[in-house]
Amino acid sequence: MSIAPQRQTLRFFGAGGAFSRRYGTTCSLLTLADGARWLIDCGRQAPDQIHAAGMRWHDFEGQIITHVHGDHVFGLEDFAFVRYFYSHGGVASTFESRRGPKLIAHSAVREEIWETLAPSLRYMRDERGAKVNATLATFFEVIDASAHEAPRANQWRHAEGFESGSLRITARESEHVPGKPSCSLEISISEDDDRIAWWSGDCTVDPDFLRAIEPRTSVFFHDSTFVDYPGQVHGFFALLERLPEAVR
Repeated sequence: MSIAPQRQTLRFFGAGGAFSRRYGTTCSLLTLADGARWLIDCGRQAPDQIHAAGMRWHDFEGQIITHVHGDHVFGLEDFAFVRYFYSHGGVASTFESRRGPKLIAHSAVREEIWETLAPSLRYMRDERGAKVNATLATFFEVIDASAHEAPRANQWRHAEGFESGSLRITARESEHVPGKPSCSLEISISEDDDRIAWWSGDCTVDPDFLRAIEPRTSVFFHDSTFVDYPGQVHGFFALLERLPEAVR
């Protein structure tokens, strides 16, 4: 596994399982070389995790979402409403500026994000008090894919690439729960070549894929569980241990 010069940083606000109280649900801070801050996933405990870290929703450029489960997205409603109604630290509210924080997610995942948020976010009023049927774009600057790979096992695109400022990232479908849109992330860490940091989101161990991307991967972040069970949907630690040393 090659080592790249440090140009980006990653901070975990929560790294526990779906039902964790001690370690928090999934929410991590990706800080780019130019200082832009992005959140990767926004679980149910994210609002409190961000507050405990001495930060506010206005500190972030946007959200990157891997898939829709509560431990990854249930903080998004709070994020969307706070950014919509409140200005802070020189960052204008979405209502005032008509420009929301950015959202990056595979198009199949994005559909499920709105299915989850719509019962709360759909119902709004404009400045005259008239009813507004809000959409995801009411709250977010939704970043569309700039590149994609054709569908494979499922009906949606196998991968979608995104660019926003200095961020270059690929959301690639992975096996989490069969038939559910869920993506790993390939985060570009170099302007000179195709090296990446790989982020699993939630998925089972795919040895062949991990071996295939190892030559261009500087670091792997794989979700892990120490308990195996029928219908496994995470990276069982014993299987991660069996991966080649270069991947481990």
